[in-house]
This record gives sequence, structure tokens and C-alpha cells, in this order.
Amino acid sequence: MKEQFICEILHYLPSFSADQLSEIREAIRIVLCKYDLGTKETSLQVVDNSSLHYLQMYLESCEQAGKSYGTIELYQFHLSHFLSYANKDIRNINDDDVYTYLYNYRHKRNVSNSYINQLRLVINGFFKWLIKKRLLSSNPVDAIDPTKCQKKVKKPLSAEEVERLRSACKTERDLAIIECLYSTAVRASELLQLNRSDISFARDDIIVLGKGNKERVTFLNAKSHIHLQNYLELRTDDNPALFVSSKAPHDRLTRRGLESIINKIASSANVENVHPHRFRRTSATDLLNAGMPIEQVQELLGHKSIETTRIYCTINQEAVKHNHKRYMNF
Repeated sequence: MKEQFICEILHYLPSFSADQLSEIREAIRIVLCKYDLGTKETSLQVVDNSSLHYLQMYLESCEQAGKSYGTIELYQFHLSHFLSYANKDIRNINDDDVYTYLYNYRHKRNVSNSYINQLRLVINGFFKWLIKKRLLSSNPVDAIDPTKCQKKVKKPLSAEEVERLRSACKTERDLAIIECLYSTAVRASELLQLNRSDISFARDDIIVLGKGNKERVTFLNAKSHIHLQNYLELRTDDNPALFVSSKAPHDRLTRRGLESIINKIASSANVENVHPHRFRRTSATDLLNAGMPIEQVQELLGHKSIETTRIYCTINQEAVKHNHKRYMNF
């Protein structure tokens, strides 16, 4: 009924652009939700116990499926907030609850459309699991279209930027971190889990525990080999971790510690937007542009889908132009 009412109103607004009509539709729907269901309380409330029970079951299933601790923690944060907002039996949550939650979240926190789409996917995953377990018969998120957002090309680091980062490193540990991130293309979480015993300098490889608790092998280049070996020879502690804090008691390096190190190096090198994941993207792009088959890049990164690998890699347009001339000779 609501959708029909909205369509009838929009029918009399032909002079507006598609984007304007979309904004008007959004505003009307929000107002109608308030009148139809009563004014919603947007502050956090005590979640219905049954909802909490189902949420806990879902998080346990994610853990059994091999999802990382960080991912599960993120799911718990967002889903508990959403369920607090809805504050009703899980079977009574409808598309208006999801829609108004996403709308309010975006406008109150001023987050991007891309962020809202990711949040929608988190909620969608929960309800898909409930249907799979036959706890629900329909998914309220199905009625919510993804928010339009401009796709930004995430650029890898240039060769010059990588060299400037190397030059800005003050310690052998920091240089070893930079070289290891670039050579192995590991995720930040994977790097932080590494132990000294995971490295074979004889074979120049590292055994990495990736997503889903799946092991894969990645490799050291000459620079990462040298600086990792130098760093480990300088260590005086007995911590099995590959990377530790510089101060006693030399605990295993944390994500916050890793980000702090990289931020300081980036600031000193005057290179913007540097984070662990950008090294992973840079490695993948450089390997692909150098001629490594994308299937092998996929294996190195530990991606299930080759499409994920394609998203990571930025093809060098000069290489495309060169190969076009090379192969288009008929």
C-alpha cells in the first residue's frame, strides 16, 4: 500500500530528474513509516532476548565457518545495534525497519553510500542465515535496493612511493615490515599472526594462515629476505612472534601498533593514504603488470574468486597499449 501511494505521488512529478525523484521517494517513505508505525525511538534499547539468542547462534556459525575474529566482532557490533533499533521479535522485523535504520545511520553519522551498502550486506547475511536455518520464511532486506555510489579506483602505490617509504624507515624492524608486506602480499591480520617458525629462508617462503583457517604459501623476494634476516638477528627477546614491539617486554605487534608504525613512515616519506592493505593491492598489481598469470596472483593472495583478484589489480594502461600494438598486427 505504501509503495503504491509513493508511486502515485511520483507520477505527478514528471519534471524532476531520476536522482531527485529517488531523494523524494526516500523522504516520503521515511515520513510514511513514522505515521504508519508510530514515531520510532532511535536510541539504543534492550534487544528482545530471542533476537540476541539468534544473533549469538549466527556469530557461532560464522566462527565455525572460519570467519576471522575481526569480522565476527564487526558483525556483532552492527547487528546488535540494528536489533536494538528494531527492538522487536525477529519474525516481526520488516523492510521498513531495515530501511529507516540505514537511512538514519547514513544521515546521522554522515557515512558514505559505499559504507551503507556494506552495512546492508551485513544485515542481509544475518537474515539469509535465519532463512537457511528455517527460522524465517522471508528476508526483509530483499526489498531494499543497494544505494547508488560512485566506484572509486583504489590506486596502488607507485614505484617511487614504495622507494620513498623504504628510505623513510628508521629501524631494521620497520624496513622488514615494509618489505614483507610488499613481497608477500599478506593481509595485516595474517602478518601479525606470523611466527619466526613460519619462515623458511632456505626456500624463501612463508606459511600463512588466512581466512577460513586455510594455510597458503607466499614468498620472499631478495630485499625482504635480507631485511627480515637482519631484523631477526638483532632481536634479543625469545618471543616466537615474527614482529614485536620495540620496547620491553617485546610483545607481539598489534594492529594498532602496526598502523602506527606505517603512519609514521608514511608521514616521514610524505606519501598519502598508506595502510597495510594498500601494499597487498600494490603487490597484486605489480605482479600482474609484470606478466604473472592472474590465476597465480589469486593463489598468492588467497582469494576464493578470481573476480576479487580482478578488483584488487589496477592494470597499467601503458602495458595495455603496448600489448595492443604487439598483438593487433593484422
